[in-house]
Amino acid sequence: MDPFQPRAGDEFATETGERRRARRLTNRGRVQLSIDTRELEGRADNVSPSGILFFSEGDLRVTVEYEENGASKTRSGRLVRAQRMRGDRCGWAVEFDPTT
Repeated sequence: MDPFQPRAGDEFATETGERRRARRLTNRGRVQLSIDTRELEGRADNVSPSGILFFSEGDLRVTVEYEENGASKTRSGRLVRAQRMRGDRCGWAVEFDPTT
């Protein structure tokens, strides 16, 4: 089974209120994310045996390659959110840089 294909019963709803600035279009194409930032520096907020929360002034810069309407596109941007959705599935939100 292709790990990028939705599994039976999978829902991709984010269960958040609608606060988006732009309309979203459904896209189930492949995505590849490359991390451009080698390091982030910041200040810890709290730490536990299972993890740490910290804040930084810097962005985690990324490059995203994705399929849209049968064409491959590449965009740069910054990772703005990472969230474990259910089980071993994670959601990743990237804010694209403005196009010129």
